[in-house]
Amino acid sequence: MIAIDLGSNTIRACKMRRLGSGNFECEYSFERIVGSARGLGSKGLANDAMDRIRLAISELVSEAKFDFSVAVATQAFREAANSSEFFRDIRDKFGIEFKIISGELEAFLTRVGVENRAKILSLNIDNSLLIDLGGASTEISFRDLGRSFEFGIITALQSDKSALIEEAKRYIDEFEFDNIILTSGVPTTALAIKRGMNYENYNAKMINGAKIDKDDLIYVANLLKTTTNKDELVGKNRADLVVKGCEILLDILPNKSCIVIDDGLREGLFIAKELNLKELK
Repeated sequence: MIAIDLGSNTIRACKMRRLGSGNFECEYSFERIVGSARGLGSKGLANDAMDRIRLAISELVSEAKFDFSVAVATQAFREAANSSEFFRDIRDKFGIEFKIISGELEAFLTRVGVENRAKILSLNIDNSLLIDLGGASTEISFRDLGRSFEFGIITALQSDKSALIEEAKRYIDEFEFDNIILTSGVPTTALAIKRGMNYENYNAKMINGAKIDKDDLIYVANLLKTTTNKDELVGKNRADLVVKGCEILLDILPNKSCIVIDDGLREGLFIAKELNLKELK
């Protein structure tokens, strides 16, 4: 089985194996930047975005060679008027059935993936706030409580999302937590840059469980505004998104260091399907 997470900026997939401890470890991973939410308008997904998604899925099918998939799509597809038509085309071409999930289920599955990694790392995150800053939505959860906010790094570049960002800040202020866990491409990329990695040699093992603070986010945002090797550091046409993401995190985060975990929705989806969790029935 392979689990596929089609997000508003990336498509990520994985195969996992169960460890003797009962936790799950990734044995195959796939990721492509597709920018699903770029150009999203009243008519739905933009043609070039759909073309990028089709190409990425074609590469995944050729590379991974799987018999069964569980596949979900998130905020951009919740919004897009042409999502159903697009996913019928994907099903007919590739045999993959995508399910558009709610923001609340997205937050839950992301937490499943993060908690699995935390157990492997022997991190106690029971009293931790989890923030997943995506392309078109941001999921924030604490224990069994979670909300999805309709802003992300792509949509915040395309229109003013300041009111929603303020709402997310107020939501964070409602909780008393010991730690903050950050997952998604912005914090993992920022931490990778701080640790001397670039887009091509990114290594999740050097990211998982490491800490990042506001000074790190400021450093990375300023670097990407001035450097001439942006694409080498973060991938083609991605620097503006990482900068915007750093700015959003600087706005909503309390002044304390955060733990970064690479695992998220795709891993949580795989685990939830394997364990037959009721949320996916």
